Amino acid sequence: MKPDKPCRTPCWLRVDLEARRKGFTLLELLVVIAIIGILAALLLPVLSQAKNQAAKATDLNNLRQILAALHLYTGDNQDVLTSPNWDYGIARPDGSVPPTGWLYALNLPATGTNAFNGRAGLLWDALRGGKVLLCPMDRPDLARYSNQDGKVEQRAQPLSSYIMNGAVTGFQTGYKSNAPPVKIFQMQPGDCLFFEADERDPFCFNDGSSWPSEGITTRHLNGATLAAADGSACYVQADEWLKEMDAPNKNRLWCCPETADGGDAKRGHWAGNWSP
Repeated sequence: MKPDKPCRTPCWLRVDLEARRKGFTLLELLVVIAIIGILAALLLPVLSQAKNQAAKATDLNNLRQILAALHLYTGDNQDVLTSPNWDYGIARPDGSVPPTGWLYALNLPATGTNAFNGRAGLLWDALRGGKVLLCPMDRPDLARYSNQDGKVEQRAQPLSSYIMNGAVTGFQTGYKSNAPPVKIFQMQPGDCLFFEADERDPFCFNDGSSWPSEGITTRHLNGATLAAADGSACYVQADEWLKEMDAPNKNRLWCCPETADGGDAKRGHWAGNWSP
């Protein structure tokens, strides 16, 4: 009887071949998948929060640039602030064209977004539009339901995520009359001049200005950014905004310098139905 042939396959290769033949069991595969799922569940919120913080930092920087441009403008304009584009995107009640504002000049013959000529805005030369006017997380192209208009629509004005406070022209008074904006030194240092409007309702972007009672975005961990008259920018949570919005006294949101309560001369603090 002949002896068995000696195996010429190296030992390390035999072990590797045996491991390949064995492979993963179903249980081992399920354990690996479960571990990957747990790691993803732990990491995704952290990554999302980091992305949100980065966007918020960009907003703060954008608003500081807008305020710097505004201060340059007022320095060359006898300290008078820009018109806030408080025009509803339409002609004035007497049929005249609203004044050119910080964000755009209104082109009445045009329709849709073409009615807002951003390149003719009073701060265009300093800002050159584009990214400095938009939050990285904002999507002006998305259609949403409007509580004000009762229909699904896109924003009329898609140029900016940031809105100017109508306090600089006395809110409703500024739209119905030819009252010019106030001078910047009439505002208190902490008075809010710009804020991130609530993108959930397209009506908040019907022009370049708003009431504080039209609300703010909550995309930044239930808060938004705002810019003050002294050139600073900060973060504000939605509940803090709501508290100041509902306050009857003059504050950084209701800050028209020509009225006792900082609101409209006739309507006071317009009571909107905004909620976070």
